[in-house]
This record gives sequence, structure tokens and C-alpha cells, in this order.
Amino acid sequence: MENKLSLKAHGKFLGVLSISIPIVVFLLILNWFFKITPYQNLQGMPLLIAPFASLIGFVLGYIAYKKSPDSLAKWSIVMNTLLFISPFLYWTVGTLIFGA
Repeated sequence: MENKLSLKAHGKFLGVLSISIPIVVFLLILNWFFKITPYQNLQGMPLLIAPFASLIGFVLGYIAYKKSPDSLAKWSIVMNTLLFISPFLYWTVGTLIFGA
């Protein structure tokens, strides 16, 4: 019984860790776009970090879903997938609209 509870606890922890990755990267991207804080030394780095960080978050979310299938793990998989796609979409649309 204790082993099942331990697996669920590990799954919950991985789910929270997995969902926190896209939230932090998304906040960095919003800060870069809208200049919310005066700290702008990162420039375009959040967009470059997003695909790599979202892959790590996706793997953690998948492991969390396998250990304890709950809605937190599902949302983390969805958010990490959207975070992975968004920089490529931004770069493609920006090239199509503004040209070379």
C-alpha cells in the first residue's frame, strides 16, 4: 500500500515540476515581449530556450502521467507541447509577414 502512495506522490511531484517549466518560460517570454520588468538582459533567449525546456517538461509530464494519470499531468503535457510549437510558429509567421 505504501509503495502505491509513494508512486502517486512521485507522480504528483513530477507533474508539478513539469507544469512549472512552461509557466516560467512563458513568463520570461511575456517579460521579453511586453517589457514588464526593467531586467531585459535576456533579449531573445527565452524563445531559444523554449523548445529545449519544453522537451524536458514533456518527458517529465509523460513520466508523471504513467505513474499517476491525473489532470495535472495531462495539462503539463498539453502546455509543454504548445510551448514547443510556439517559437517555431512565431519565427515562421514573422518571416512570412516581415520577409527575409
